[in-house]
Amino acid sequence: MDDDVESSWKVFESDPACFNELFDALGVKGLIVDDLYSLDSASLAALQPLHALVFLFKWVAGSDEKGGASGAYDHDFTGFFMRQVVNNACATIAVLNGLFNIPEAEIGEQLAQLQEFSTGMDAETRGEIFTSSDWLRTQHNSLIPPSAISLANLGLPKTSEDAYHFVVYLPHLGAVYELDGLKRAPINHGAYPEAGE
Repeated sequence: MDDDVESSWKVFESDPACFNELFDALGVKGLIVDDLYSLDSASLAALQPLHALVFLFKWVAGSDEKGGASGAYDHDFTGFFMRQVVNNACATIAVLNGLFNIPEAEIGEQLAQLQEFSTGMDAETRGEIFTSSDWLRTQHNSLIPPSAISLANLGLPKTSEDAYHFVVYLPHLGAVYELDGLKRAPINHGAYPEAGE
């Protein structure tokens, strides 16, 4: 990972308002992000139509390299998937991995051009294309609240902090997939009845 490009993506806050503003900045129409406090049937039903779930997990280096406790890597995944190739871009990567797998999603012209340009590319190259986009990085960074701005360049002593990572889960062609930009491929977690939860 290139340090100059890597440091230019800022930590994104886990707040639906930030994600919705990102949608606006990217020209996304007709979709919203909302908090979900439970995965019970009533909570899921209240948010219909539900296209994807974005989770924020504590990241642990080297963990889960086999593709998940209950899933398996799907190297033949037919949907959109890109890898995360720079630090702090995981929120935008998760959003785009989810968004580009929602067939009815309406997106802005610049985002559509990036998506079209990346068609047919492998996940690593897609990650390079998207994270090298000045426009996309500017949209991402414009939503960072002042409290989340890095103090890294102030020469302060470094302390150990927990790292967190956004991952999207969604149904695709009858299965539930985990699209984690830090994994080498999408993870298939099993069958999903199209009419069910």
